[in-house]
Amino acid sequence: MLSGGYVRLTTMFRESAGECLEGNQFNGGSHGGAAFMERCQDISSQVWKALDQGNGYFRLTTMARESTNECLEGNQLNGPSRQGAAFMDRCQNVSGQLWKATDQGNGYFRLTTMFRESAGECLEGNQMNGPSRAGEAFMDACQNVSGQLWKATPYR
Repeated sequence: MLSGGYVRLTTMFRESAGECLEGNQFNGGSHGGAAFMERCQDISSQVWKALDQGNGYFRLTTMARESTNECLEGNQLNGPSRQGAAFMDRCQNVSGQLWKATDQGNGYFRLTTMFRESAGECLEGNQMNGPSRAGEAFMDACQNVSGQLWKATPYR
């Protein structure tokens, strides 16, 4: 699903609208550093790489933030930090940065973290600039919704 090379990430929900997951700069001005859905463009902050951590887990970084050692961190649903939005942070040994992909068939998968896996929370891609969380990707209860069905498309 996410092995080898760079990929773009989109959801079943936003795929036809041409929206991709964008990793923000840690404490960036846009979306307060949260990862968000944005129109798919040829920019390095929408190009992701999975870094194998063993036991089925991996870290996610972007081409833009890889050299600054920043990884995507999954937050707690409605948590005090960034209201549950996933965000880029310094890569470190924390369970919120250890992601797992679960195959859902037809090229789609769900994403959860070691931190929120036992709580039954998955990463949900939002609508770009939508009324809920301004398009930020967030952890939510794992459920059968198209915003939690992710697809990785090889980059070039």
